[in-house]
Amino acid sequence: MFTPFTRILLAILAIVMAIYFYTESMYLLMVMNLFTVIFLIYGYYKYGTVYIAFQALKKERFDKAEKLISKIKNPTVLSKGQKSYYHYIQGYIAANRREWEKSYSEFTKALAIGLRTKNDTSIALLNLASIEFERKNFEQAKECIEKVRTFDLKPIIALEADRIEEEINAAQLSRLRST
Repeated sequence: MFTPFTRILLAILAIVMAIYFYTESMYLLMVMNLFTVIFLIYGYYKYGTVYIAFQALKKERFDKAEKLISKIKNPTVLSKGQKSYYHYIQGYIAANRREWEKSYSEFTKALAIGLRTKNDTSIALLNLASIEFERKNFEQAKECIEKVRTFDLKPIIALEADRIEEEINAAQLSRLRST
């Protein structure tokens, strides 16, 4: 939940306080501060900046999300839930740049690991449907839409699924007419 810079500042502050408490013979407080440092380091490796990047993504601040997610140097050590959202965010950023192959790969990884909510899963599937539509793989796009429809959808997601499905049908009809 903290940026790496904030974690470093908090860790330095906790170490300084631990040293002070040691000099004052307040060993319990010293140990508590050292545990704080350990938890800050543990949190950095297990959770990274995924949550903050996800919040930026929800506000459509793609540059900020990309900057925050790029601070994670070793995503393989993230916890399972954080790793799925790491790939989800990477997929969203790639889709925003119209890098379809990377976006497809990242969303597929996120879905394979498992996202926390059905809403996020349906959004990832909608993005996959859009990517497949852009790549002219209409059958795969329709499969993604069918998977989305298995969830209890929010109205805006249902409208987006309808829109993508209409685009797919129109493109298929256009393809049939041209042949």
